[in-house]
Amino acid sequence: MSVRERFDRLLEEWVPEEELREAWREYIHHRVPEPSGPPPIEPVVFQGRTEAGSLVEIRGSGDEFQVWVDGSLQERIAAEKDLSVDRPVLHFRWDGHEIEETFSASSDALRALADYLDEGGSPPWEYASELLADGLIDVHFDLTPRGRRALARVEAAAP
Repeated sequence: MSVRERFDRLLEEWVPEEELREAWREYIHHRVPEPSGPPPIEPVVFQGRTEAGSLVEIRGSGDEFQVWVDGSLQERIAAEKDLSVDRPVLHFRWDGHEIEETFSASSDALRALADYLDEGGSPPWEYASELLADGLIDVHFDLTPRGRRALARVEAAAP
């Protein structure tokens, strides 16, 4: 596969809008200004809602995670051990609230991921950006602890 073919394949997988893909091609081939998007994906390691409806997200890795509430950074925490569990239901305590984990990936994406892991074959590339943004896979399409929790929850709910 040529470099151009690989680049086009990556654009197809990670950049959903054709206009933006074309802007990246122009940037690479004709040295025009770099496109402003898509925005970088900062995978979620935990997401849930408080009883009041506020969205709590934890992003980061290693020994520094950021707690975001309704889009505002609230604090930085060290929680690698707490967030690396793979049981199906994770609760996170923050600011006096116990928050149950939720997931944003579509049921189609979760089914495709489960099928890929069970049956092998080609990864479900059409869902790659959705699965990555929800923190279920890493850039190598390996399952993250959050991904294991999501799939365990799906399996627990299956009849």
